[in-house]
This record gives sequence, C-alpha cells and structure tokens, in this order.
Amino acid sequence: MNRPHVSFAGAVAIPALLLAAPAAAQGFPSKPVNLVVTVPAGGSIDAVARLIAADLAPVLGQPVLVVNRPGAGGNLAGESVARAAPDGHTLMISSSSTLTVNPHVYKNMPFDSIKSFAPIVMPARLNLILAVHPRHAVNTVKEFVELLKAQPGKLTYASSGNGTNPQLGGILFGMQTGTSSLHVPFGGIAPALNALLGGQVDYMFDSATSIPHVQAGKVKALAVVGPARLSSLPTVPALSELGFADMTAVNGFYAVMATAGTPADVVSRLNTEIVRIMRQPGVMERVNGMGLVNATSTPEQLGQAIADDLRRLGPIIREAKISLQ
Repeated sequence: MNRPHVSFAGAVAIPALLLAAPAAAQGFPSKPVNLVVTVPAGGSIDAVARLIAADLAPVLGQPVLVVNRPGAGGNLAGESVARAAPDGHTLMISSSSTLTVNPHVYKNMPFDSIKSFAPIVMPARLNLILAVHPRHAVNTVKEFVELLKAQPGKLTYASSGNGTNPQLGGILFGMQTGTSSLHVPFGGIAPALNALLGGQVDYMFDSATSIPHVQAGKVKALAVVGPARLSSLPTVPALSELGFADMTAVNGFYAVMATAGTPADVVSRLNTEIVRIMRQPGVMERVNGMGLVNATSTPEQLGQAIADDLRRLGPIIREAKISLQ
C-alpha cells in the first residue's frame, strides 16, 4: 500500500532537540541490544529482524540479539518493550496490526500505541497474498468466489492470530464478495502457512512467506491485495485490478519501535543505520523475494502511519465485530 510523501512540520524541531539533549548516542550502545520480535521464528517479520540485526551489530559495536516473544497478537512483546528502560537497548519489530488493530480488538491493552513507544523506522510494507490449497480446482479469484458461494461457511482460512491483518483480509474479502468462511487463528504466520501446506485449512491471506511454495506449486496464489502486483509474482493480479480496490485497507507495514522517552539522538542514529541497511541492493532483493515492498521512513512518518491506520481500521473492525479478551 503506497502512501504519498508526507511533510511533517514538527520535523524542523528535531535539530533543536538534538542540541538540547545529552549526547546519548555517543555512549550508545553500552551493552547488547535486544530486538524483540512479536512472532515466532520463521515468518517474514522474523526474517527482516535478522537481516537488520546481522548488519546493525558490527556498526554499533555490540551484539544485536533477536528475541522472539510471540503471543496475544504481539501484545506480550509490546508490553515488554513499553516497560523497558528508554535507552535504545530494547527495540521491537512488529507488524503494524499490533499497533493499529489490537487497540480496537483487545479490551485491555498493556500499552498505548502512540504514547508507549518512540517510532524509529518502517523497514518494509506488506502486500498480502490470497493463497489457496491446490486441492481446490480454482485458478482465478472469480472461480474461488464461486467455490465459496457454493459452500457457505464450509471453507476455512488461516491467519497469524486474532486481530491481525491476515484475519482482516479474510473478513474484508468476505464482506466484499458476499461469502463466509471459518477463521482459524494461529500463533504466527509460519504455523498458519504450515497448516495451509498441510491441507488443514483451505486458504489464507499470507504476508508473503508463501512465495517459495507458490513457485514450487505447493499453494496457489490467486491474487495479491495490491494496489500493485509484486515483482516476485508478476503474473499474479492485484485485487484492485479485479474490482476490489478497498481490500488495500488491510495491507500493513512493519515497524521498528523503541521505548517512549528514548533520547532523540539515539532514535535518529538507529533510523539512519536501519534505513542504510534496508536500502542495500542485496537486502532490497531479499525483501522483494519475500513478497514485501521496499519502504523506509523517518520516525515522524512512521508515527503518522500508525496514527492514520488506527483511525482508518477502526470502522472496519467495528463492522466486523471483532473483540478479544
């Protein structure tokens, strides 16, 4: 989902903040940095985390440890980072849904998406893939919709958990096509994909981990959410081409966050280094190969994207009546 370039008036205040703040970045880091991942190992968030950690560690002169802390749609990881010391030594990488969907679906949130974190950078955007098990003799979205209508409520779709973008993809697709299916949540995108590969579920809106399996013929990719096709799946149409432009609402992004109160110069240094990493040709090629969309941002742009999606996704979630404990 592409966003127009946004100019942030508040950005002009950053140099003054850096001058006024202690020279925190000069002593940062003084110990290993923990990069907390909201999902289990094996998914695309985890893969991006490991790309960042491998290149960031030598530049910082300290180990960057990838710590997988799945659970509650990312809330467990988010809570641990929100409560960490605000010194840049504890970071989080998550799907945007942890920050923009969870506040609408969980009755008791352990953090505030805006107030509890200091945005650092958006390392990539998502373009969800409609992936179907090959046992179904369908090759187009039209044929798949006909199958769903012929078996209302019978087919199952996997997601990376309740309240995640892949679940919203299934809900919004059902709304737009007048179909219904049974949602089966998993504790991460990797186990959800394994269920699809094993035939335990019929389809899913995948965050791109299925691409190698699509290329191997183990699952069928009928469409990507859009708005554009993926370079790694150039023959697979975008749903926006097929009259489902509103589906782009469920595309999200990845976010690297620090604890609120982290010094501005530490945030600025981390942003600079992660943007450099993500713009390296080899990294860009790997990100594209995962079905992600190369994107980087300033801290202010990431903060604005989170605020925008919090506002935009609320009506969809309320209409779908998603609510979790």
